Formats: sequence, structure tokens, C-alpha cells
Amino acid sequence: MKRILVILTGFLMLSAGSCSQTGSADVTTAVPENTGTSSIAPTKSGEEINLTVAVMNGDYFDIERVAESFNAEDNGYHVELVPFIEEVHDEDGFPITPDIGEYQGADFSLVQEIINGDSVDIVGSFSFSNEAKYELLRKKGAFVDLYQFMENDDEVNRETLNSHVLSLKENDGHLYTLPTFYQINTLAGEEKYVGSERNWDIDSFMSHWNAMPDNTMINGARCAEYTYYVVLRSELESFVDYENAQVHFDSPDFRRLLEFCGTFESNHGEKLALDYDSPQFVWETYIAGIMQAGSFRNWDSDEKITLVGYPSEDGSGAFMSDIGRCYSINAKSSPEKQQGAWEFIRTFATEEYQVNNVIEEYTSEEDGFNAAGKDVWYSAEFGLCVNDRAFDRVAQDIIDYKYYDGKGVDKGEEYTYYIPVAEDVEKLKEYIETVDRWETRLDDALYNIVNDEIMAYFAGEKGLDETIELIQNRAALWVSEQYG
Repeated sequence: MKRILVILTGFLMLSAGSCSQTGSADVTTAVPENTGTSSIAPTKSGEEINLTVAVMNGDYFDIERVAESFNAEDNGYHVELVPFIEEVHDEDGFPITPDIGEYQGADFSLVQEIINGDSVDIVGSFSFSNEAKYELLRKKGAFVDLYQFMENDDEVNRETLNSHVLSLKENDGHLYTLPTFYQINTLAGEEKYVGSERNWDIDSFMSHWNAMPDNTMINGARCAEYTYYVVLRSELESFVDYENAQVHFDSPDFRRLLEFCGTFESNHGEKLALDYDSPQFVWETYIAGIMQAGSFRNWDSDEKITLVGYPSEDGSGAFMSDIGRCYSINAKSSPEKQQGAWEFIRTFATEEYQVNNVIEEYTSEEDGFNAAGKDVWYSAEFGLCVNDRAFDRVAQDIIDYKYYDGKGVDKGEEYTYYIPVAEDVEKLKEYIETVDRWETRLDDALYNIVNDEIMAYFAGEKGLDETIELIQNRAALWVSEQYG
């Protein structure tokens, strides 16, 4: 049974009103009422405008549940989720995971529909299996500038959302995608080893490393592969220019970082035993919530922590990334549909939605693991809220112990953990303003090209010059074919 949908047939069915939703949302979602201040009447009397959201098969997060609530408002719009891969089950009723070729085919079909058609109104990072396709469409202007809708919205606009976060998603002053929850990705180290300077360039990274003891670890290990994963892998995207179909893996910066990784011995694919007893130079840190506001201090040793970022040419190595929830509106959709699409996607950036959905409440064992045996317990935060008031409300609730009491159980043993205080939150807010890059996902096929050659270099099969030449030539050819 062929699993990739025939797009023409699917959209003819949709226009006839016969396309149905697939998939299910398991999470319980609190959805606030739509309180936007639209200046455009959505429909004529008795008419309803259909809005389509492109999704892959599988987990739609809470999009489906929000759509159900939105449709129930009888506001003149009706949202439909359109999967670009048909869900198929085995003889026991379990879903069959599509293979890589099917995912690639679905991505191709969706890109073509966005470029050449007007049947898809809403897309996001969740719409593609390969998110690099979404980022390229965003940069190419395939979506509507959302700032025009914010001008007439008194709840979701440039003043209520974090202006710095929005600026990192802009292209030439235009906002083509609406971020909702995000996280910060960086490297961190104890101040006694790395100093107090944040967001290093490559020279700073190298000079501090050279001053470390011989037995120093990077994220708990000393091998070529793991050093590459920690130090260089997150920077690969900076050597790719999709818009101009160029790659720069022959640059001096890439050479320096790859050569540094190659100074460590290869672990030859064997399981890695991490060592945290030796001095730790830097380690990976992900700030995906207010609870990580304590990342500026090691609370076991009371040592100050510096967030140094990933080593980069200009010191912009720390970066933000969305957590699967960015939304865009197709520029080819009609003005009426664009307005309706905004009324829908704005929901995810409202104060009430973000406060109610950034942390999940559990009340039974079926909802989530409860090692401490509590009557009510809470999930970890889903991310940092882009809505400023939601950010502050969640922060204050955490400070006030609303969600977490600082006590946990691990294998039957009780332990305590740190709850941030107001000073930690202020440091986090200040640090957010210093992060000047948003992650652009590396295309999956391109990553495999780079990774394969690097692993061969670590294994001693090729020298540094040959490896760089092979990566540059293979990557340049691939990017030219795909994006030229």
C-alpha cells in the first residue's frame, strides 16, 4: 500500500469538503478563547472558510486539539489538518514507520505545493521531516510577514512577545514565522577554568583549552568523535549558505576546529565511558525552561559557571532553537485565509495558552511517571515562553514552588534539587539578550555527507587536507543540485 498521499487527489477531496483529520493528540491542552482584534471580517454571512494545516504523520503535538477548540467557536473558519504521509498500520493495528524515501517524498510534495499551489495555508517546523526545507522556504519569502497582523492585535504583538527573540527570526525586518517555545543551546564551564567572558570566538576557546591540565575532559570524555559532537557538530550549519547554494567547509575556521577534534584519539565506535572526576573544560548546556536559570552556578560546589557558547568566528556560538512549534502562513493563500490563519496560530503565543501549556499537570499514574508518590505532580517545562508576561508568570510560579518542591526520589532514595530564585531569573533574562543566533537546521543528507568523511578522518583512513577537500566537493555538489 503506497503511503505517500497523491497530492492532487488529496486537495481535490479537501476542496470538496471531504478531507478528514488523522492522528491523535494525547496531551491535555488548555486552550484560551480567541481574543484577537481582527480588522477584517472573516466571512460573508453563512459562509465558512476552510484553513489547512500541513502536517507529517504521527505526533501533531496539541495542534489538533487547538484546532478543535478553534472550530467550535463558530468564527467563520474551519481548520483541517492535512497529513502528507498516509498513516498505515500492520496486521496488529500498530502504525508502520515510513522509511527515509517516503519522508523525502512527502517533503518534496509539500515544498512543491507551497511554491506552486495555494491549498496549504499554515505550515511550520512540524510540517517537514527535514526542517531545513522549512527554513529555506522561510528565507526565500514563501510565507507572509506576520508583523502586519500584529499591528491590529492588542494581545500578540511586538510589545507582548520577546522582541529580541523575534528579531532573531526576522529576514530583512520581516517576520515570516511565529516562534512559541524555544531553548538556548550553549557550552558552559566553571569560571575558575574558563573565566567570565561569554560567547567565545575560536581563539578564546583554543587559548583557554591550552591552559588546562593534561587530563582535562570535554563534556566528560577525551576522544575525537565525542569532541566533534560537542564542539563542532552544532556549528556545521554556519558553513552552509542555502540561499546562494554555497558551502564553506574549506574555510580556515572549519579546518581549525576539525583539526582540534582530530588531536584526540578515536574511540573506534566503542561505547564511551564518561569521566566526571577529572577537570571538566566545557560541557553542553540546554536552557529549556526557568528551572535551568540556575545554570550560572554549580550548586554542588558553589562554583560560578560561564556560558561560553560554541566556538565560532564571531563569538555568536550560543544559539536559540525552537522546540517543534513555529508557525507560518502561506503567501499564496487569499487575504481572507491569511487573516483566518493568523487568528488560529496567534493562539499559541497568547499569555494564557503559554502559561497553561508550558508545564503539564499529572494526577494519575497513567498520565506520567510518579516516583515520589505525590497526588499531583508536574512535567518538566516544554521550553521558554516567547510571550513576556507568560515568561514572568511561569518564573514567579516556579520561584514560589507552585510546580516543584525541590524534593525527588531516584531508585528509592530521596534527594533535593535546586529551585531558582529571582536573581537567577534576572541573570537568565539578561543572558537571553546576548544570544544572537537562531539555529538553522542542517539538511539531513548534507549532515550525512559531512559526518561520514569526518568519521573516516578520525579513523585514520584519510588526512586532514583530503578530508576537507572531499567534504567541500561533495557538499558543494549536493547543495548545487538541491538548492541551486
